[in-house]
Amino acid sequence: MKITLQKLTTSNFADYETLTSCESGGGCYCSFWHQKITSMAEWDNRKKENPQLNRQVVLDKVQTGYHVGVLAYADNELLAWISVGPMIDFYWTWKRVGQLGDNAKTTAAIYCFTVAPKFRKKGLQSKILSELVNYGRANGWKAIEAYPFDSTAIEKHGEVLLWPGLTKGYVEAGYQRESAHWLSSADAERSLYKIEL
Repeated sequence: MKITLQKLTTSNFADYETLTSCESGGGCYCSFWHQKITSMAEWDNRKKENPQLNRQVVLDKVQTGYHVGVLAYADNELLAWISVGPMIDFYWTWKRVGQLGDNAKTTAAIYCFTVAPKFRKKGLQSKILSELVNYGRANGWKAIEAYPFDSTAIEKHGEVLLWPGLTKGYVEAGYQRESAHWLSSADAERSLYKIEL
């Protein structure tokens, strides 16, 4: 299976919508990372009552040239959506941007990893991540970070915590654990994984 990655643009936006418009029980459009959301209650309400606003937030970012993410394909079939790009293109990692300083411009972060239902549980995450390394190098990225929940957290809370991808997939693709994530807690352990390019 030859995997290819395409930057999200207006041309492939419809494919992106098939994987993000109904995820998480509502219209998330993977837009959380681009907005200042004050509470999860506000976010849940937004997904249900105004999903088109979430869609428009992402479309506006795409149309103005930001790197919002990539779509993975194989044999013309849509495999996955990865919300990934330089940290400075996303609101959600502002704390991490402050820690990295100028390096944040060339450090990409993976915020969400959504595999198409047809291809789930087939071990594709590490293969797609390996291709993302090549893609990142071609785009001048120096490193990629990811923030999956630890297996202990998934055991406690189930599939609801799978949206950042599995730690196993990151390890298999060469990512190394750097530290606990800044939002990690005893109830939901989470780690920062990184790969240098």
